[in-house]
Amino acid sequence: MTALALVACSSVSSANGHALSLDDLLQIEGLGRAKIDPTGRWLFYEKIRPYSDLTDFSFGNYPMGQSGHQIWRYDLKANEGPSLVPGIENGPSSYLLGFSPRGRYLAFVQYDAGEVSLAAFDLQQERIVVVDRTPALGRFGEFDPVWISEDELIFAALPVGELPFRTSVRPYAAKIFEREWRDSWRGDVVTAHEVRTRAGNGGERVAGSLIRANVRTGSTTIVAEGLYTDLRLSPHGDLLAALETFNPGASDPHESAAWLPPPSRLVIFNIGSGARLTASPELEFFPYTIAWSPDGQRLVAYGWPLGQAPRNGRFHIVEPVSGATIQYDHNGLELASERERGWHQRPERTVLLGDDLVVFARRIPENEDQAPRFDHQDVQPQGLPSADWYALSRDGSTRNLTGDLAEVSAVPVHAGHEQFTIWASDGVYRIYANGSRRRLTPEFSGGFAFLPFGNFASRAGVIRPEFGSDAMFRVADGEQTKIVIVDLRNGHEGETVIVSAPPSNAEPLAGSLASKSVVFRVEDGPISRLVLTRADDSVREIDAINQHLSRVDPGEWRIISYEVEDPEQNSTPQTIESCVLLPPGYDGGPLPLIVEVYPNARPACRNDSPSISSPDPTSAYLWAERGYAYARLTTPRELIRTAEGPIAGIDELLDAGVGSLVEEGLVDPNRVALFGASQGGISALYTAAYSDRFKAIIAMNSWADLFSHYFGSSGIYTHAYDEYFGDFTRYDSERGTDFAIGRTPFEDPDIYIRNSPVFLAPQIDAPVMLIHSDMDAFPMSQFDEMYGALDRAGKDVRYVRYFGEGHRTSSPANIRDMWQRIDAFLAETGVAPNGD
Repeated sequence: MTALALVACSSVSSANGHALSLDDLLQIEGLGRAKIDPTGRWLFYEKIRPYSDLTDFSFGNYPMGQSGHQIWRYDLKANEGPSLVPGIENGPSSYLLGFSPRGRYLAFVQYDAGEVSLAAFDLQQERIVVVDRTPALGRFGEFDPVWISEDELIFAALPVGELPFRTSVRPYAAKIFEREWRDSWRGDVVTAHEVRTRAGNGGERVAGSLIRANVRTGSTTIVAEGLYTDLRLSPHGDLLAALETFNPGASDPHESAAWLPPPSRLVIFNIGSGARLTASPELEFFPYTIAWSPDGQRLVAYGWPLGQAPRNGRFHIVEPVSGATIQYDHNGLELASERERGWHQRPERTVLLGDDLVVFARRIPENEDQAPRFDHQDVQPQGLPSADWYALSRDGSTRNLTGDLAEVSAVPVHAGHEQFTIWASDGVYRIYANGSRRRLTPEFSGGFAFLPFGNFASRAGVIRPEFGSDAMFRVADGEQTKIVIVDLRNGHEGETVIVSAPPSNAEPLAGSLASKSVVFRVEDGPISRLVLTRADDSVREIDAINQHLSRVDPGEWRIISYEVEDPEQNSTPQTIESCVLLPPGYDGGPLPLIVEVYPNARPACRNDSPSISSPDPTSAYLWAERGYAYARLTTPRELIRTAEGPIAGIDELLDAGVGSLVEEGLVDPNRVALFGASQGGISALYTAAYSDRFKAIIAMNSWADLFSHYFGSSGIYTHAYDEYFGDFTRYDSERGTDFAIGRTPFEDPDIYIRNSPVFLAPQIDAPVMLIHSDMDAFPMSQFDEMYGALDRAGKDVRYVRYFGEGHRTSSPANIRDMWQRIDAFLAETGVAPNGD
């Protein structure tokens, strides 16, 4: 492997600055989501308090960047500073959801030591109303509440006393454990929990309630019992479609578990009468695939026959009054998977266009079976033909509507009567049922990128909100970036608002057609600024955070280029790039090196805006502050996955990257340590068995035995919620995960054993430090096994266990302790700078 080039990025380091300390990091603030009300007057935004100022570190499995949020507001029509929203208790963490249709109410979620509530702020009366049921929450849009009027919404609620695991798994588990320990010790209460498999095609419905809440009065009504996902209100507001979820039945050992979302039935509610209709009870449906026609006379969802797998599914159009269902076959097409963009293995969003159904798909080659397909895909797959928007007719015929457009997106922008709107690299287009289309944006030389803003319940990249009256796009053209807000209302085609980004790399957080303005987060070195920019080019700073970092010298990032061999030896060597961070004040000579490993890592190094905006407890800048060079070496999935295993080629890629750094004279080959957390932890342990490059190994919050991990618990989630046994999906898939094997342990136990660090312990010669937590989703028992294996193999190993922590340490006391132990370990192994 030969180093080809070493390129220094421009640096913002201050010659008189100081390196980022742990105290600096724990004082980091944050800017979260932002929303502008429908009138264009009020900006509401989340501001995250300094991390060490928090008094509650219990959020979810890992609170860094997820807790400490307060809601602030700013009057876009006045020239006054921002202020905390009145009436919201600001000790707990608060998160924006969205506005009621006309903007009188702002819905938000609040978290306080595990307790979660749904509330609304009345912009007219400036008061808060809290809804008296705990909402179900997710990350992928499945539990988004739905406004059914200006002061009423419907949402999925958990059973009384239960808390959502996304936010509350640790405090919820602690409450259960403490109660049941004491009950058991007292001797008069049974504390047994029984879990069991279920035969057939699905068991009883999942517990929960569908709740109708009035945010003016705070009153609630139960619409239906059961847990419902994908709530979709019809365009006229008279019907609500939803998926009722059931506990799964017995699984087929010959069927990939990756194809098994929770069993769901399509239900349609009449908002006025409360009547319900179960549509197509012979079908299961994929959550978050429901879409209404613009006239509200039909809806569509992706479903498949009971007992079969989602890959056998089709889109089905349902008439909500009669329940009649029409299957639309995508003959000759393979539906594109949302996983290609990094999310779920499910079809992309569909829209109804006249009598046709429009899907995002790619043509099946003519020499292959033309039966409809929907297969698993990798994130950003290599070598696949591009996909387009196809109209499916009831007779099975198809039409390509976008074949002559470049780089068409999988995300639709809008749907209306006899038309829908999509975007391509060169602009936004409205396509009509007759196949004609109209460009809605001016011509720019740069490429378009849609900006779908998420909320606390739905991440931006996966959100499928009801279509609105406008949409925002980023258009990058060299050094200049513009934000284009497109008016999507009928009769306003071609009307846009164009706002220039203050610097080209500013991140848009919210925009308003009504106020002709966009709110940006601007990274000014380590300082983050909230900036309002209008179409008239006026710029106003609203807020600024992390000013205590203004004198921090983060060090200097450099890009290293080198050649690597294909592990399957079926192609010529490839040139890849990685990033290395050099410590502040570096003036030449070989440095000790920390390599952070993670499957499918890609280079990301920016000196113009160092990524120290999050209090990451293992930040690259904390390594640099200690005098190490830090590298997160590039490990493309296509180069680490071999016939031997999903990461079997990772050791050779890491060796090549370290070798290049040594050849450049940047790194002392005798002082190189390997660090990995989460999926990087098992990667570090696996690499240690096959490489003698590293003098010390640190593995954190991960797993070590693929076999027992496949069948075992999901850590704290299993213990707290009596479910989530096994991690089948991670391995059963042939594509789409970093540890995809495509065969179960029943079929090929050997591949699980030979890729498990537990069984490779005799081959590991470098000293090992294991760090784990008792409330992680990766069970701590995995590192219990690894410690036992290394101990039995006579190896040098130490094992640090933190209690009450989730996926990596979050308590400031534990973070400080962790670094003291890491420093001592690297000093003892001779890796630390200056032998300290």
